[in-house]
Amino acid sequence: MRVATSLVVSVATACAVAAPASAKSIDVDVIASGLDNPRHVAVSPSGDVYVAESGRGGDHATSRSCFDSPEGFACTGATGAVTRVSRHGHRARFRQERIARRLASFAPADGSSAIGPHGIFVSGRDVFVTNGGPTAPTRGDPPVVVLRDPTLIAEEPVSALFGTLLKLRKHGRPQQIADIWRFEHDVNPDADVGNPLIDSNPVDVLVDRGRFLVPDAGGNTVLRVSERGAIRVLSLFPNVDTPSPFGTIPMQAVPTGVVKGPDGAYYVSQLTGFPFPVGGARVFRVNPSTGAYTTYATGFTSAIDLAFGRDGTLYVLEIDSDSILAPGRAGALLAVRRGGGTPRRIPLPAGTLIEPGGIAVGRHGELLVTNHSREAGAGQVLKIDLDD
Repeated sequence: MRVATSLVVSVATACAVAAPASAKSIDVDVIASGLDNPRHVAVSPSGDVYVAESGRGGDHATSRSCFDSPEGFACTGATGAVTRVSRHGHRARFRQERIARRLASFAPADGSSAIGPHGIFVSGRDVFVTNGGPTAPTRGDPPVVVLRDPTLIAEEPVSALFGTLLKLRKHGRPQQIADIWRFEHDVNPDADVGNPLIDSNPVDVLVDRGRFLVPDAGGNTVLRVSERGAIRVLSLFPNVDTPSPFGTIPMQAVPTGVVKGPDGAYYVSQLTGFPFPVGGARVFRVNPSTGAYTTYATGFTSAIDLAFGRDGTLYVLEIDSDSILAPGRAGALLAVRRGGGTPRRIPLPAGTLIEPGGIAVGRHGELLVTNHSREAGAGQVLKIDLDD
C-alpha cells in the first residue's frame, strides 16, 4: 500500500532486560543539529558518525517535477545530502560537515516528510547510501502512477538517483552500484503476494562479505546485490491479514532496517503498513544463505531501525510509539536481550525522541540516534549513554 512506504521515515523503540532502571542514569547529548529529514546513521571505524539526510525536496515555484504522493503534493529537487559528524579536539565537541550534496529528494512545500537518502553504511573509507523513492507518485483524477523512467527523469534529471544504491566517490560524487527501482519495475517480486503496484523505496544498506543487503520498504523485500549491481531477492515478506475498523486489511510488512547479528544471521525491522497496529511490528531473523526467516522478537510499533550492542543486546527504534496514525509524535527506544524475547522500553526523559529515524552503536557502546527525522532544518543526532 502506498501509505506504507510514505511513513518509512521514523524511528523505532527498543527495550532491554538490562535496560537502566531510571532515566536519571541516562545521559543524552545533541551532537549535530540543523539537519534536513535525517534518517539512518552509521559509524566508521574511526568513530565518525555519518547521517543520511533525505533533504527538503524542490522549490515548488521552480521545480519541473511535481506530483501527488503519500507525503502530500510534492516537488523534486537536488537537496538530499550526507553529513559527517566528528569529534573536534580533545574536548567533547563535535563538528558536522556535509560531505555529499545534490542527491535526489522530494517533499511537500514545507520540506517535511521528505523522501531521499535514507540508508547508510560505512566500510573502511567507503560510504554507501540508498537514495529512497520514488514511492509511486501519481497525477490526475483518477490518479495514475507516474514512472521514474522516463517521465520524472525527463522533468528533473536528478530523479535518476531515486531508488538506487550509491557509493560516494571523491568530493561526495555519487556512483551508482545498483538500480533498485528498475528491479522493482522489471520483476516486481511482491506482485506475487498481492501487491501489483510498482513501488520502490530502498531504505537501508548492509555490506557483508563484498555483497550488499538492501531492504526495499516499497517492495516488501530484502535484496542481495553483487558488487557489479546484479540484484536478487533474498527474502520476500507476504501480507498479513489484520483486523481494522474498516474490516480485515492485507497489511504489508514494510521492512525498514537490516543488521548482521553476533550469530552471523541478518535481522530485519518492520514498520508495517496500514492499519499500523500498536504492537504489530516484528524483528525477523533471516538465514543469510537461504533467505528463510523466523520471528526473533515481537511487540513493536512502527519500527524504523535496529542495531546490536556489544553484549548482544538488540536495540530497536520506533518512529512513533503509539502508531503513526495517532496524533502524538513521540518515538521510543527498546532493547531485546541476546537470544530474543519480549522487548523492554529504555526509560528516556520525556520528550527526548520526536519521530526518530535511525540508530547505530558507537565505538564505546553509546547509541547514536537521529531525531526530528521528518522535519527540514530541525533534525538532530543524539548521543545516548546508557551507563553514565
